[in-house]
Amino acid sequence: MNKHKYWALPKLTVPQLGLLAVLMAASLAIGRLSITVGTLRISFVFLVTVLIARYYGPVWGLLIGVLLDFVKAVLLSGTGLWSPIMAAGVGLAGLIYGWGYYQVARPSWRRVLLVTLLITLVINMVINTFALMVMFSQVKSWSVFLTMLAGPRLLKSLIFFPIQTVLTYWLLNSHFVQRMDRQVWPR
Repeated sequence: MNKHKYWALPKLTVPQLGLLAVLMAASLAIGRLSITVGTLRISFVFLVTVLIARYYGPVWGLLIGVLLDFVKAVLLSGTGLWSPIMAAGVGLAGLIYGWGYYQVARPSWRRVLLVTLLITLVINMVINTFALMVMFSQVKSWSVFLTMLAGPRLLKSLIFFPIQTVLTYWLLNSHFVQRMDRQVWPR
């Protein structure tokens, strides 16, 4: 694989731009269906993020992730509360998904497990917990961070990790994604 092309912003055809617009709209719609209890949020937006990074690469994954995070927070949330730390986590997630899945025809269980573990540990548990502490806690300290991490966020990560792994593997190896590869990205 050409490393220059891997980290570049490739020129997109009209069908590729159309699919990107549909995926972005799907991300916004699925994000509205998330369940939020306190600072704990359960959402399946990661599936759309996986597809964007899979089809468009790590750089597009990062840029589109940050853009969608901003649109969701400022225009759709009703609060207008946007966190650059949370946006960095979303962008990094797009970068990691792109690193793991871009130009990979059929990712193995091992690859999906590794990428999902990396997302769970680095993004969900560390960056997002830190962002929530900065946004909502009166006291900013390691003990507050560890308390937030050890509570429901850890439990959510332990429960959601296998779900996210199975759904990601199923999606990326589905006939739908394979057919989209042939139709939108002819080799």
